[in-house]
Amino acid sequence: MDKKRIPSAIPIYGAAAVWLVMGLILPIYRLWAIFLTLALSAASALALKKKFPGREVEVVRRADTGDETVNRQIEEGRETLRRIHASNEAIPDPELSEEIRRMEAAGGAIFDALEKDVTKASQVRRFMTYYLPTTDKLLSRYRELQNVASGGENVNRAMDSIRRSMGMVATAFEKQLDALYKDSALDIETDIEVLETMLSTEQGSGNMPMGGV
Repeated sequence: MDKKRIPSAIPIYGAAAVWLVMGLILPIYRLWAIFLTLALSAASALALKKKFPGREVEVVRRADTGDETVNRQIEEGRETLRRIHASNEAIPDPELSEEIRRMEAAGGAIFDALEKDVTKASQVRRFMTYYLPTTDKLLSRYRELQNVASGGENVNRAMDSIRRSMGMVATAFEKQLDALYKDSALDIETDIEVLETMLSTEQGSGNMPMGGV
């Protein structure tokens, strides 16, 4: 989710009110009165803008990969993450909430990585089609069960099962994210190995550039 600031309309109303009041007490048709009113209305708008800066709202950031199918998958995945976040807000269990926050962080990073590189789509197919929606479903059921007035043995057992599974699910989310960067990590290691080999060769031959590398 991105944040967008919505400006308040109060500064505009304040400036308009200045014109209304000044029109009643001054000859607004005279040039000096117009300039005075302009100055007062601008000052009023500026003061009110500082006092009423508006509000920030969350807006859905549209995926833009150039591939409409992948865009739709990313947006659906992010919508599922928003539902998981809503479940987290409704669950008063600190330990479970921490596991859910791990899922949210890893899931968001997965979709960010996919948006940057659509070739990773095949690597996250099972995550998107099974792990993510199933987690959303389980947390929704947990929310329903925790609101049961007098939870019996079956309710408590079901809630315990969901609670125990969330740590493993969070770890699976994080492993999926890590797997997306396997190739990048290998490339980095290869570059470092080549760089170290070249440096060692140059140092051994005495051909190091003046002043270092």
